[in-house]
This record gives sequence, C-alpha cells and structure tokens, in this order.
Amino acid sequence: MKNRSKEISAFRKLLEQVAIAFRVDYPSADPDISKWKGKVIQDFQEDLRQKAGGSISEKWFYSHAKNRPAKLPRIDVLDLLSNYAGYQGWNAYLGQYMQSGVYRPKSDRKKLLWMVLTAAILIAGVYAFIPRKNTYYFCFVDADKKEAITEIAIDVIILNEEESPRYLKSDSLGCFSWTSREKYIRFIAQSPYHKNDTIYSSFSGDSDREVRLRTDDYALMLDYYSNRNVKDWKRRRAELQRLIADDALIFELLPFQLGVEIYNKEEFIQKLITPTQSLQKLEVIETAYKDGQLVKLKFRIKQ
Repeated sequence: MKNRSKEISAFRKLLEQVAIAFRVDYPSADPDISKWKGKVIQDFQEDLRQKAGGSISEKWFYSHAKNRPAKLPRIDVLDLLSNYAGYQGWNAYLGQYMQSGVYRPKSDRKKLLWMVLTAAILIAGVYAFIPRKNTYYFCFVDADKKEAITEIAIDVIILNEEESPRYLKSDSLGCFSWTSREKYIRFIAQSPYHKNDTIYSSFSGDSDREVRLRTDDYALMLDYYSNRNVKDWKRRRAELQRLIADDALIFELLPFQLGVEIYNKEEFIQKLITPTQSLQKLEVIETAYKDGQLVKLKFRIKQ
C-alpha cells in the first residue's frame, strides 16, 4: 500500500514533466495540466501521437489528468507518457524517481539536507553572476476583428543587437516565444494579408502579450480578384459590414492641407474592397470603437 502511494505520487510528478515537454512547442498552454481543456487537449493528443506513437482519449485525460486518481493507469499508457517526457518507459522513470532522494530514510535526511543547502548556496553564488535568460511570449491578433490570427502563420524576424536576424513563425494558436539574455526584444511581424509592423518590447515577466496587426486590404482584395475568389471577397465585405457602425464618422485627410473628405459606411467599404493604388497607400491615423464596432476613423493616402 505504501509503495502504491509512492507510485501514484510519481505519476503526478510525471504529469508535470509531460506538461513541460508539451509547452516546448505550445508555450501558451497552462503549466498546470489539470487546467487544460478543449483545443489544448486536442493539440496535446496530436503531439503525443506524433512524438510517442500513441494517444489517449479525452475521457482518460479528464479521469486521470484533471482529477486525482486513486490508482495508476494501465502500464501501456504509463510507458507512452514516460516516452513523451523523455524516458525509456515507466519503469525507467519510476526508478529515477525513487532514487531522487524524496523517500530516503529519516537517518539520511539531515545529511541530505545539509548537502542540498550547501549546493544551493554555491549555485546561487555562481548564478548571481550569470545573465538570466528571459522568455518572451507574443500572440498576434487581427486589429479589426479582435481575433487571434490562426489561418496563416505570421513570419517573425528577431532583430536584437549583436545577433544575426533569426526567423520564426507563429504557431497554430497565432503565438510565438523567444528566449534570450537580452532585457528587450525587437522584431518584425510579416504577413501576406496584414500590414507589416516592427515591435520593440522590454521584458516584464508578463504572460502572453498581444500584437495587433491591421489587415492589408489591398493585398487581400488583389488576391481575391486575381484568383476570382468571389466567396472570400463576399465574406470580407460581410465582415466589414459587421465591424463598421452604420453611423460611423469616416474622414480622409486630403494632402497639402486641402481639408477633409467625408465617407459614409457603404462608400468606405467599397473603397476597401477594390484593389486600387490608393488603397495600397491608405494609412489609418486614428480609430475609435464602441460596443465592438468602428465608430470613428481618420485616414490618409500617402503620397
């Protein structure tokens, strides 16, 4: 009975290591595996299938990962999770766990405690002189729809000083992570259907931070027109109808301080869904939203 209790504790620790392994490719997932749900569980099932050659059901996940089970799962599932976490199997993992010092006899505990404290002091002294690594997390959001950009991968170019540019892509959740000893990060976000943007951010230890990208309507409409994609063209028009309030105030600042031109909703939507040169040069200056709809917009056509 005592050994069974230790094995269940070892299983719970294994789930923590499984969560760590999963967050290597899915950094936005909660470190606590018991809080996973929906899409995260589905992504884990697929990642487990690809990396360990097997899978578990959602029912199993809710029974064993989200609750505190009174008994161990089947040995084949234990082997599968152990392989995913980097071990040769459950027995190999359990052997290392039992030898880790957690269950040493009482007579050895004082000696072990002094050894651990001494090692901790030495490590802390060395660590104090080593620059810490900072991990940055960013998620891309469509500035108009206020939704995560997941349909296409965003190209990310890291531009920190004294380093060659590094190239990344956002993951299936529209996010990416980057680890560096620098206290800031500078990167370019590129997308075929969004305006490119350069982001500069200092490290603050926050969780995921949003990067809002504006839709490049010229590139989007040009693609729809050139490929005769009537369905998506109509969908974009319907999106704009929902996003822009019927009584929105829309101003174009004319060049050379000639004044402003006022558009109604339908006129502005027609401008956005026609791939002209002026649309390519359209630059948004100011926006205001109310109840999720655009109620005010100022823009200009760059000369």
